[in-house]
Amino acid sequence: MKFITDRVVTFSLAVLFSCTLASTVLAEKTTEIYKWVDKDGRVHYAARPGDATAKKMHLGSRTFHKTNKDIEAEKEAKKKNDERAKLCQDSKNTLAKYKKAPFLNRYDDERKQKVRLTEAETKEAFLQAEKDISYWCNPPEKAEDSKDKKK
Repeated sequence: MKFITDRVVTFSLAVLFSCTLASTVLAEKTTEIYKWVDKDGRVHYAARPGDATAKKMHLGSRTFHKTNKDIEAEKEAKKKNDERAKLCQDSKNTLAKYKKAPFLNRYDDERKQKVRLTEAETKEAFLQAEKDISYWCNPPEKAEDSKDKKK
């Protein structure tokens, strides 16, 4: 009787182990994980995309890895962000120079000399500098959101 009980227990354990192993392998193959960054800069991972920016992650040997396409996209995004940051700083520097200057000039091609801006032109230059700062220093998503809020 003990022999039969031992065989039943051994068989049960073998079946349980096989089922556990099969479910783990199947779960790894069929699970889709999405990654996204929210507007506060926090990274999220979930089985369903949280927003339109969510990207499907690839599972490989139980660790996340990036594809070459993902790496290239990140490099391109970093390049654009760096360029935006430089243009943002340039815009801030321009406005700071405008504020320090007693008056603003422009170059007149016909006269081939500098001409002092009128009061209206000076106001327009300041407004344009502030618009440039607003455009370059805010992420594109936030700029679109602010347009929607104005409407």
